Amino acid sequence: MDNFVIIDAHVHLATSMAWEEKRVVIPGRRHRDRWATPETALSFMDWEGISAAVVMNLPKLPPRELMMESERKNSSKLGPVETEQLKQLTNQVGQSIREINQWACKIGQKYPRLIQFICIAPDLGDSEDMIKELVLRVKQGAKGVKLHPSIFRIYPADKRLWPLYNKCEELGVPILADSAPFRGLKTLIGYRSRPCENSIQYGEPDNYSKVLGSFPHLTLILAHLGSAWWDERVELALKYPNVYFDTSQGFSAPDQIPNHPHRGLAEEDAVRIMRKIGIERIMFGSDGPSLDRMPQLEQILRLPLNNQEKQMILSGNAKRILHL
Repeated sequence: MDNFVIIDAHVHLATSMAWEEKRVVIPGRRHRDRWATPETALSFMDWEGISAAVVMNLPKLPPRELMMESERKNSSKLGPVETEQLKQLTNQVGQSIREINQWACKIGQKYPRLIQFICIAPDLGDSEDMIKELVLRVKQGAKGVKLHPSIFRIYPADKRLWPLYNKCEELGVPILADSAPFRGLKTLIGYRSRPCENSIQYGEPDNYSKVLGSFPHLTLILAHLGSAWWDERVELALKYPNVYFDTSQGFSAPDQIPNHPHRGLAEEDAVRIMRKIGIERIMFGSDGPSLDRMPQLEQILRLPLNNQEKQMILSGNAKRILHL
C-alpha cells in the first residue's frame, strides 16, 4: 500500500540556509540536499509524500559555558562579574526564544502544512512570563509546546514549570519533550559546548513521572521511543494514559545508524513494544533534517504491522493527539 497519508510529527527548521549549515553539521552534504528552511522543507515534503510536518522550534543560542549544570547548581559560588554575565546571558536567550516563536507563528500562518510547536523555557522569565508567551503564541496559531530539558538544564518536574503545565492542560495544548540521552549541542543548534556524556541527563524518561501523575489531563509526548531508556518509556506508558510517543531516531537495525545503537530498541522487537504501549499512542517522527527521514519512514513501512496500524502511526494518531 503506497497511498498512506503521512505526517512527520517531529522536525526542526531553520530561518536561513546559513543557520541550517551551522545547526545541521553533516560533512559532505550538498546545498541541494538541505531542506531545513520552510520553502525547501515543503519541496522535500512534496517529493517524499509528506502531507504535513510538526515543527519543533529551538532558538539561535549564544555560547553557554556559564550555564553548564555545575555552574547552575553552584551559582552561589559565582562572583559578581560572573553573576551579571549569567543574568545577561539568560536575558539574551529569552529574547532569542521570543524571536524564534514569533518567526514560527508567522511561518505557520503562511504555510499551514508546517504546524508550529513553540519553545518555552525559564529563560523567558518567571512562570507568569512563560504563560504569557504561551497564550500569545497560541493566539497566533501555535499548536503545541516543545520542551528540551537538557538544552535548558531544567528537570521536567521543576516547580517553575508547574504553572505552564497547568495552563497547557487548561488550554488543551500538547507538549512534546526530548527524552533521549544528550551528548552535546554542536550538531543540534550550532553553538559551542563541552561534551555532556557524563553530565546530568535532565530529559531521562523517569524524570517525567511526577509531571504525568500531577497533570493527568496534560498531553505529553516523549520523543525518541526507540532510543536508550526505551524500557523506562514503556513503564511510563503502562502507568500513565496521558503519555504518548514519537518514533524519531528510529529503531536499531543493520541499515540504521541510531544515536545509541547498543542501547536502543531493536527493530525486531519494535512491534511487540508498540503493541504493549498501544499503537494509538505512537506517532511517526524523524527529527529531521539532522537525521534522514526516508530510512526511518521505510523502517515503519516494513514493520510487520497491518495497514490500519501503519496508518495510525503515520498520521492518524497525530491528527487525534495534536488536534490537527
